[in-house]
Amino acid sequence: MINESNNIYKKYHFDSLKVSMDKAQNFLYNNIRGIITNDKRKFKYDLFPKVSVIIPVYNSQYFIQRTIKSIQNQNILNIEIILINDCSTDKTLSLIENEKIQDSRIKIINNKKNMGILYSRSIGALSARGKYIFSIDNDDMFLDKDIFLTITNISIEGNFDIVEFRGISSLKGDYIFTNETKDIDLTNNNLNMVIFQPKLSEYPIKARIERDGYKLISVYLWNKCIKTNIYQLALNRLGKEKYSRFMLAHEDIIAMFILFNTANSYKYVGKYGIFHIKRSKSALSLTSLKQKYLKELYFAEVIIDFAKDISEHKNLIIISINRLINYNILDKIIKINITYKNLILECLNKYLKSKYISNESKEKIVKKIKIINNIKTVNISIK
Repeated sequence: MINESNNIYKKYHFDSLKVSMDKAQNFLYNNIRGIITNDKRKFKYDLFPKVSVIIPVYNSQYFIQRTIKSIQNQNILNIEIILINDCSTDKTLSLIENEKIQDSRIKIINNKKNMGILYSRSIGALSARGKYIFSIDNDDMFLDKDIFLTITNISIEGNFDIVEFRGISSLKGDYIFTNETKDIDLTNNNLNMVIFQPKLSEYPIKARIERDGYKLISVYLWNKCIKTNIYQLALNRLGKEKYSRFMLAHEDIIAMFILFNTANSYKYVGKYGIFHIKRSKSALSLTSLKQKYLKELYFAEVIIDFAKDISEHKNLIIISINRLINYNILDKIIKINITYKNLILECLNKYLKSKYISNESKEKIVKKIKIINNIKTVNISIK
């Protein structure tokens, strides 16, 4: 990690939270009236756009047009907007098709079946033609019209593969400007933070001391600018079989793990760039319980297969082992479908072969394997 005291990045002025919020309020005011800053006649298809924006779309008829307008308001025009429709059942598809008629920079990819965010973002990124990729959820919006220009310029000047910027989040769902709005500062609030490999591999998805040893720090794709060649290389290394799995959680953590292991350089920028709306998700159904705990299995498998025995990831391996062997709910999930039983056994057996696993952990894994082997399954699929 390098802290630059006097550098070229100080020439950039970043608005305060209040000013950024005021700009976003003004955007929403204009959005309600159908006003955008740019003349739509300037929206021209570009074979080599500077920026590709990836948007997985599912049942977002009330928000997707606002999201698109926040991109159309950007002060650079050589962009492409890639919408991946994940089998929406409302009016979303007809709305984005109409947007495409008005803006030739829009590209629509229709999934043949509901595949989830990880797959949708992955195929969107693999089809991107821009030099840089920004990701956004289908109900969020970019805060400022200069976010693409500022962040890509910083990436160019410093030759950074990943540039992270700040975000604002609402805990009140659709009511995005309330007292429940908060600043998302996912990394160290240090304007001059720069990280290179090999430290980048373990940051910010890395260990943090807590009761059971370590804790996984959450990271997100939607406040990052990533070089397209790095993104595509990471996905190809991961493989289609893995990014094609349907997941309701951990998609961003998995994506950022492979990206931080592929990129060579990272910079944190203290500019507010995105407004993220959090929506509550029920964790009461059997399906959501399955997703909640099987995500740990999936992440553990990605660590093993992607990073192999890289010593920098030994803390992540410890985190995953602790979660897999301590979640008693896994036993209940295993009883429902033999597929999950086989997946967990395969993953735990891979862990046993790692040279970075302590003998104590291996003993716990062996005990867990014996318990799982004795569990009788009924092979009832949960969808």
